[in-house]
Amino acid sequence: MHRRTRPARRKSSPLRWLGWLAALIVIAAVTLNLLAPTLVTRLIRAYVQKDAFRQKAEEWIAAKTGGRSRIDALTWNDDNAQVSELLSENAHGWDVEAVGLHAALDFGAIRNGVWSIHSAGADEFTLRRSASAMSHLETPLGSGDAMDSIPSFLRRHIPTKTDISGFDVRSFNFEQAGWKMADTNAKAGAWESGKTSVPVKLSGGTLQTPFKAPEQAEAIKLDLVKATLRVTDEQIQLSDAALRWKQSSEATLRGSLKFESGAWQTFAHVQAVPLDEFLDAWWKQRLSGKIKGDLEFSGSRHMPVAWKADAVLENGVLQGLPVLEKLATYTRAERFKRLVLDLCQASFQPEGDALRVDKIIVQSNGLLRIEGRMILRGNHMEGDFMVGVTPETLKWIPGAESLVFTQTNPNGPPGLLWTRVRVAGPLDAPQEDLTSRLLGGAGMSLLFDTPGKVVNQGAEALLKPVLGEDAAKMPGTVIHGASGLLEKGVKTGTGLLQNVLPLFPGK
Repeated sequence: MHRRTRPARRKSSPLRWLGWLAALIVIAAVTLNLLAPTLVTRLIRAYVQKDAFRQKAEEWIAAKTGGRSRIDALTWNDDNAQVSELLSENAHGWDVEAVGLHAALDFGAIRNGVWSIHSAGADEFTLRRSASAMSHLETPLGSGDAMDSIPSFLRRHIPTKTDISGFDVRSFNFEQAGWKMADTNAKAGAWESGKTSVPVKLSGGTLQTPFKAPEQAEAIKLDLVKATLRVTDEQIQLSDAALRWKQSSEATLRGSLKFESGAWQTFAHVQAVPLDEFLDAWWKQRLSGKIKGDLEFSGSRHMPVAWKADAVLENGVLQGLPVLEKLATYTRAERFKRLVLDLCQASFQPEGDALRVDKIIVQSNGLLRIEGRMILRGNHMEGDFMVGVTPETLKWIPGAESLVFTQTNPNGPPGLLWTRVRVAGPLDAPQEDLTSRLLGGAGMSLLFDTPGKVVNQGAEALLKPVLGEDAAKMPGTVIHGASGLLEKGVKTGTGLLQNVLPLFPGK
């Protein structure tokens, strides 16, 4: 009987076990590497829904802006997050308040190394210059690094880039140095890591300015049609804006605002602005037209607003002024009663407590031209002008051409006779020295011109203040036999010049 023999067992080789272990480790490493983005995504999804993430977001905003911030609780619905309110106080000198914030985070993009945010916006967003500290805003202490819960070997899969498709605000509000923008729709363009600026488009709403005319109850408020801006870390650059006022009036703006210093400047062009909006009741009955022009404003955090303007009055008409009525009577030119202003322009700039008006040009074609400057201080004005008229205008005024309109104006148009005129007094009743000098010239003409010349000039209306109503009708007859009237003419002709003119500034 034969004994059955068993085969000898092979002894396991340690190298074989090490090989299997190495293979298993390699497979595990490959598997973990393939699953790492998914694991990171799951960990991030879990983390952003914790309150620690909200606290860390507050700290991040505070560190970036240099202020303090508060974020209400985040509400997540799948990939969409909502925050009822976000406040940031004294962020680079500005206060920010956002209501109804919302955004969607594409968690799938995390696997590609990108924080992809889309459908971002707010129901209301307010940006105003910081006035004082808000003690109730306290930045809570965070719970460590935002990614402490993620193992270190997975952190290299955390995205380092950010991509935001845009940001829409239903109601944007802005306040700075008396300027207030309200209820404006704002749309910010796309932004990604490394980009230094973001384009923004505005439409609708209103723009309140810091400027109020003396006859207006409120500061000027404009309707915003559209605006295009570019926002950087340092400033807001306004490249184009269109606004309306009083229906037909239009304005275009451009300018800039620096966050750090608060320095700002604005350039505006306006047209079809009704002049009567800036006039009192007395002047509204006498001056009409529409304004177009260019304005420049500037200011900063600790400096008052500075401005200057160049304006042109279109379709201007001046009527009902006593001096115009007198000129119409003296010159027999009815056009003086309702003076059509073919050219009317000036430059305006504040000077202390007064308003300086320079480069004044007023022209009525074929009749007269006025050039000069004036100062408005409260309800008082002082003006210094050169007045040019056509020779035909003076033919009915004795002594006007030879004794009054005798100056030259090298910069004025040719063919006019010129004289200097001073104006001073309250705005509703300014006094001028031209009428007095015309009377003086008429009186002097009684002495030096022949009676026939005076009669031929038909100066009855002008000579009434000198000779009296009856004598003015027969100046030639009266002059022949009335030495007393000669004396009166001398006194009128020279005395008015000596006694009246010193009352006016600069004489």
